[in-house]
Amino acid sequence: MASTAVANPSAAISIAAARLAIGAIVLYQILLIGLIFLRPELDPSWHTISEWAIGPYGWMMSGAFLISATSYSALYVMLRPQLHGSLGRIGLGMLLVCVIGATGVGIFTTDPMPLHYPLTTIGTLHVIFGTSQLMLLPFAALLINLSLARKKQTWERARRALLWTAGLPLFGFLGFSAYTAIFVVPMGPQAYGPGVNIGWPPRFAFFTYVLWVVTLAWQAIRCSDRRRSSGLFRFHFDLALSQSQATLTSPAPEPAPSHLPLEE
Repeated sequence: MASTAVANPSAAISIAAARLAIGAIVLYQILLIGLIFLRPELDPSWHTISEWAIGPYGWMMSGAFLISATSYSALYVMLRPQLHGSLGRIGLGMLLVCVIGATGVGIFTTDPMPLHYPLTTIGTLHVIFGTSQLMLLPFAALLINLSLARKKQTWERARRALLWTAGLPLFGFLGFSAYTAIFVVPMGPQAYGPGVNIGWPPRFAFFTYVLWVVTLAWQAIRCSDRRRSSGLFRFHFDLALSQSQATLTSPAPEPAPSHLPLEE
């Protein structure tokens, strides 16, 4: 019975998907940092991340966006069997939108900055996909973590980490939004250039997204390992118990007949 429960694919945590999520999102962050040095003419303090997709090494930035989409996709695959309540399902749906958003950002390149309206069709799609990913992932993370922490016994070991990191992406997004509203918006819609720090705040927000993905996927691996070891322990315990019961209930062997001659 115990071994069957552990092998149930509907309840198992995909370690492969969790590892792919971690590896892809870490590679995405490494590429973001590396491109700063490959394009020294772009100051990361006042150039947006998407601007690295224009010009030299633009293919690398577009590829980085697609790699982040791969990470979100792997996380979605890992989480889908784990979330059954309405709270988790809503968060899972938002995560799927983020997968589509990150993919769209990688396919459709931004218009040159500063943006001039009307935008091109490709530039418009870039803004739509990028904004959906940026805005929805914090709420997806919040709902997913709370659902796992409250409803899944499989994740009991990770409950504290889930609660601590549930609001991490939301913190990053709100920090980015607050900075933009206070320091950038008052400069006007066409504010762009040195001193207009539109580069670091979104990088900070996306870094909190990276931390959330890594933490969640790593906790999934830990919970999966513990569940597997617990299941194997139960299996061997039940097997030993059944063998001992069979030994106790089996009839004792009859004594062998004696063929010694009788004394006269």
